[in-house]
This record gives sequence, C-alpha cells and structure tokens, in this order.
Amino acid sequence: MDQQTDRTVELRLRAAVESSPSGLLMVDGEGRIVLVNHEIERLFGYSREELLGRPVEMLVPERFREGHPGFRSSFLALPKVRSMGAGRDLYGRRKDGSEVPVEIGLNPIATEEGLFVLSAVVDISARKKAEEERRELEEQLRQSQKMEAVGTLAGGIAHDFNNILGAIVGYAELLQSPLRDRPSLLADIDEILKAAQRGKHLVERVLAFSRRHEKMLRPLKSEKAVGEAVRLLRASLPANIEIQSRIDPGAPRILGDSTAIQQVLLNLGTNAAHAMPAGGKITISLDSFYVRDSLVRSHPSLHEGPYARLAVRDTGHGMDRSTMERVFEPFFTTKGPGEGTGLGLAVVHNIMQEHAGAVLIDSVVGMGTMVQCFFPGLDLEPQESPVEPEALLKGSGQHILYVEDENLLARVGLRRLEALGYRVTALTAGAEALERFRQQPESFDLVITDYWMPQMTGLDLAREIHAVRPDIPIVMLTGFLDELPPDTLRACGIRTVINKPATTLDLATAVYNLLEGHAG
Repeated sequence: MDQQTDRTVELRLRAAVESSPSGLLMVDGEGRIVLVNHEIERLFGYSREELLGRPVEMLVPERFREGHPGFRSSFLALPKVRSMGAGRDLYGRRKDGSEVPVEIGLNPIATEEGLFVLSAVVDISARKKAEEERRELEEQLRQSQKMEAVGTLAGGIAHDFNNILGAIVGYAELLQSPLRDRPSLLADIDEILKAAQRGKHLVERVLAFSRRHEKMLRPLKSEKAVGEAVRLLRASLPANIEIQSRIDPGAPRILGDSTAIQQVLLNLGTNAAHAMPAGGKITISLDSFYVRDSLVRSHPSLHEGPYARLAVRDTGHGMDRSTMERVFEPFFTTKGPGEGTGLGLAVVHNIMQEHAGAVLIDSVVGMGTMVQCFFPGLDLEPQESPVEPEALLKGSGQHILYVEDENLLARVGLRRLEALGYRVTALTAGAEALERFRQQPESFDLVITDYWMPQMTGLDLAREIHAVRPDIPIVMLTGFLDELPPDTLRACGIRTVINKPATTLDLATAVYNLLEGHAG
C-alpha cells in the first residue's frame, strides 16, 4: 500500500477506536497506559493527557490496587483472550474517587515493540441497577407470596381457634350467674374472659395484617390501653427483666384501637426482652410530644402538631445499621429457629400505618434500642359506648334454631340462649338443620348458624332456609374478618353477622333486636 492508503487506514482505525461504545484502553508490558479512547475519558472522568503514560492501577479501586500488579503479571506470563463477562465482578475508580461496575475483555497483542494488552471496558451500571430492581421485585413477590400463605394459614386456623375461645367464653359466662355471691371467683372468671378477649383480638390482628383488613378506629385515651399492656408484660416476661413505666395521664387523646395499641406494646416489650437474654431493664413511657418542622422534614409520615408518644427503651445488645434497615420487613428476624417469626415489628409498623402514625427506631450496638411510636393527637372528647339495659336482652320464649358443627359450642349456645329466655333447638349439621326447618318452618322465630361447616356451609344453609321462608331473620357467626358482600348476605336472608368468639351480650343484643324488629 502507498503512503496515502496507509494514512487512510490509520484514520479509519482511529475513528473506529474513538467512536466505539466500549471504552478501549491499551497498556504496555509495564502496565503503563499507551492508548485510550473517548469512552474511557467519559467513563473515568480523566482527560487523555492525564492518563497516557500513567500506571493502569490509577483506574483500579484502592481496595484492589495492591493485588493488581500480580494479576497483570500473571496474565502477561500466559496471555490469552479473556471475553467480556468472564471472571469476577470488577470495578473501576473514577477521578472523583467513586467506583463504577465494569466488564473488561482482555486481548493480548504482540508487536515489534513488545507485548501490549488491549482492554475493552464497558460501564454496566445500568445493568446492575436493572438487576437490583429485578431482585427487589422478586423479593417483593416472595414476600407477597409469604403474606398470601400467612393469610391462608390464618384463615384456616381462625375458625378452630375461635371455636376454642368461644367455648372458654361461653362456659365462663355461664358460671357468672351462679357465682354472684363469690366475688373472688367472679374476679377469676373476669380474668379468663379478658384473656379470651385478647386471644380474639390477636386472631383479628393476624388476619388484619395478612389481609390488610381496615380497622375501625375511635377516639380514646391511650393511657388505659398502655397501662393494661404493661400489666400483661409484667406477668409474661422472665423475672430477670425489670420494667419501669412512666405514663402521663395528660397525653393527648387519639383516634385508635385499644387492642391494637396493646399489641404494639406487647410486641415491642417482647422484642426488648429477647434482646436481653441475661436480663436487663425495659423503660416504657407515654407522654405528649409536639412534632415540629425539623422532625417532619426527616420523617415525611409525620406532620407538625401534637402526638401521643409511646416509647420503649431496652438495655439490650442493640442493632447495627444494616439490621435496622430491615427490621420492619415481614419474616425478617435475627432470632434463632423457634425463637420468633419476624412478624413482630412488621405488625407494629402495620398498626402504626393504620393509625396514621409513625414508628422510629434508634439503636446502638452494645447500648440498647429505643422504639418510639407517634399517634396523632385529637381534640375530640372520647365517646362512651352505649350499654344496653339488661331488660332489653331477655327473650320471651321465642324458638331459635341454633346450628354449630362443634358439639361443645352447640351446647354452650343452647345454655346461653335458654338462660336468656328462649327455646332452642341446637343441631351440629347443616343438612339436619335444613330438614328440621323444612318440616316445621313456622315453628321457628330466628336462625343462628355458624359460617364454616363441613358439607353445607352456613351461607348455603341460610340461602335454603330463606328460600323456604323469606321473612325469618338469620344471624351468621363467623371466625373470619373478611366481610361477605352485603348483597350476598341480603340475598340469603342474613340480617346480622357476629364475629366469633361471640359473648352472651353479642348474642342477646343481636337476637333481641331482630326479634323486636329493631334491626331489619
């Protein structure tokens, strides 16, 4: 080729090198940079003049720089082409000190001047980001599937667990009347009923968490719920855990659910105790706190104004930053097998969201942890729930068909309703109940049926009974929080739904109102 042709080829090669979307960098046998293209300048932030003649290690992160000459020497000793994507994750160091993930392909080139290595360098930041986003989406999907599994499991156990609680509540209430002259025994029965009620609300909270059921909130004073939870904690934690409480009766009223607040404190107290296996101190406080703009800026879930602040501080082992970043994730736990589910703080976070509040955590390894829960304050006066007069709860011999597949609960329902002045036919199978009703449909004044029964559900039973006699009121008992569509309930003649375990007051009020025409 003549000189002109050589010049043309050289220009074309230079244009190809400069326009390459990959960074092209060549080093000599001593590791000095002898060629770079425009993409290398853009990627690393250096000008061509700053790179040429300098050791290639200037583009290697400091954490890898010491070992790089050894890798370079090994490659030069046995030079061979290394394709893109081969080997470990690699990073380059920019002029500003930041690191960038890269892929590097190596191609040894033998010349009359010696051996050179041409490196093709590709910025894979966008790919890494996309991979991370994909991993996050996959993790969210896994968590969603876990939560779906929790919902299915919770729904499955709710019926059986509420039946057990229903029997406890029913028989405890039946003991109250004959023991009215035994105050100490009545007090024990009251504690049994309180414990059963907490069990009921615990099932509700698990179902609410797994299925995002919306909780009904009302104005209340938080110190009563907190005080009750403190008493429960004292009874449930080991003796080597000291509890100190400071509850300010002047803390603002909140829009909330007292059982949910108790669960927040019980979860936080239990977590604190687990962080102190050898013993320690838990300090619980409830006070007024005015959130100002400086705190709002760092925590967007808060707004300026008065809050009731519930704080739980422990003297345990504390948490590092990476743990704190994950504590609200469902199923994340640092406990060993059998020591915890990882749902505790996730439930707390869910409850605080329901209350339009926020939960903040501050922890230092070796110095303990403090969790603060902020409930927005209200100016409203608390509303007292109306109490039905005792006389309104009594029947006058009306005939009730009571259907419950658990023999124990069927007997409890029978005795409760008979004590309230009703005649009761209690059966344990939907098909038998339907046959009995069809034989004498006018002999019954009201039907009470459990929802979840084998062979024939309560909904199916209600639909068949309603078809025979559309005017008869039907009450549905259910252990599930998921509400059936109102249209479906009306179509089956169901006037009232009572969540299990039902109390005598629940049954008496619903039955009386329906029979007297107050709830139609």
